[in-house]
Amino acid sequence: MTEAVSGDVLRALGLHHTLMTAVADLIDNSIDAGAQHVVVRFRVAGHQITALRIIDDGSGMDTATLDAAMRYGAGRSYTGRDQGHFGVGLKAASLSQANVVTVYSRASGSSGQGVRMSVERATDAPTVSRIDNAAAATEIASETPRFPFPTGTIVEWQGIRTFPVAADPDDQDAWLEATIGNLRDHLGLVFHRLIAQGLTLSIDVFDVISGRAGAPRSVRAIDPFGYRRSGSTRYPRELEVDVPGVHAIAHVWPHGVSNPEFALGGVPGREHQGFFVYRNDRLLQAGGWLGVLRSHPDFAQARVAVDIRRIGEAECDITQHAIINPEKSGVRIDATLAHSLRTALHASGYLDDVRAAARAGRAIERRPVSVIEPASGLPESVMAEFADAFTLSDDSDPVGIGWRVLSSGTFFEVDILSRQVWINARFRRALGGDRADATDLPVVRTLLFLLAEHMFTGIRLGSKQIEQLQAWQRVLIAAMRAEENADAVDD
Repeated sequence: MTEAVSGDVLRALGLHHTLMTAVADLIDNSIDAGAQHVVVRFRVAGHQITALRIIDDGSGMDTATLDAAMRYGAGRSYTGRDQGHFGVGLKAASLSQANVVTVYSRASGSSGQGVRMSVERATDAPTVSRIDNAAAATEIASETPRFPFPTGTIVEWQGIRTFPVAADPDDQDAWLEATIGNLRDHLGLVFHRLIAQGLTLSIDVFDVISGRAGAPRSVRAIDPFGYRRSGSTRYPRELEVDVPGVHAIAHVWPHGVSNPEFALGGVPGREHQGFFVYRNDRLLQAGGWLGVLRSHPDFAQARVAVDIRRIGEAECDITQHAIINPEKSGVRIDATLAHSLRTALHASGYLDDVRAAARAGRAIERRPVSVIEPASGLPESVMAEFADAFTLSDDSDPVGIGWRVLSSGTFFEVDILSRQVWINARFRRALGGDRADATDLPVVRTLLFLLAEHMFTGIRLGSKQIEQLQAWQRVLIAAMRAEENADAVDD
């Protein structure tokens, strides 16, 4: 049969899903089914990635439940304890990534059943067909997830649009390893509380030719509040939020750390300052101030855990004050909750304490390298990292970096008088810059600043410095020409 849902609706439902968020959405369903073990299994034939499976040991589904799970608009009642929230997760998440999704499930007292949903293109309305019970039972029985599997569910994606199509085996292997690493990081963060409570998540690679799975990669909990000692003796500490069902704990990370729990996904920790919003111990929002405050370098160590909790047996009406996006990777809050959080942050003295901790941390941190302070032209996060990583010179005025049209044989210019490093605007477009962005190409800007900042310690350039600049110009111009030639070949 064909689902009564338009391609436009289907596309909108999964529009913002990534592979990471889509897999997490399916694991939410496993958790709702009582699963204690979930494995994400990439199926390969040689070096070719053919499919992905999510296998759990939950309660499984009977015929009516499985049919409803594969049908848009089917009613389902959610309790306050369910991770599910919209009723379209399995379909939207799966078809955002794959052209074919097959669900095999075995409930207690059943040998198993299966249903398949498929589309020709991402924008098509899906077609649903039932799999013969005997074939479904055989498929379930052949699965080896390394944990007892008397009941449970297998969701398989085929025709995955985000999988690489390159024929080079090295490219395939490199993509798979990078994806497994990113997936472990994402799931470890999103489900860190549930993993700490006993949920077991793992990822492996199954070779369909040999019929064997490789060693499982355990997903380790990545707790964004997992510091050994607080950055301030007054924290962690509860904030007084006067919205029923919302509970907030303020934390201060210690200064100068770079462990995975702080530098989430390898991104500088200051990029994740702000609110971490949870529902049923599942992380929905990883940092950001949600319009309550603006990011600031002094708030780099500030993180606040915000829990949307049940009031008695009934969950508070979260849609009254907070809207979870369909991918469950972000929330928006209304003016009432924003005002309450802002008031709590200021009334508690938390922001003052965070600023004090930042100043104290910078004062005691050993920073043996001294540089001139950047005045402008770099993103705020990079400027803040300069303050943390270096001792900023008190003997010289700050130096800016920006664009200016220079001669074609000059890549950049050191302007002592105006205290500016100028990059040749002739090359801005070729380098991928954006004229509307005053801090575009931050890597190029930062490297040139570090290369040239020591030349601003005097009142004029010496002969040796001029020779250095001329040598650098020759090499950089040659590199620029090589870049332009490479782009021309690609076109």
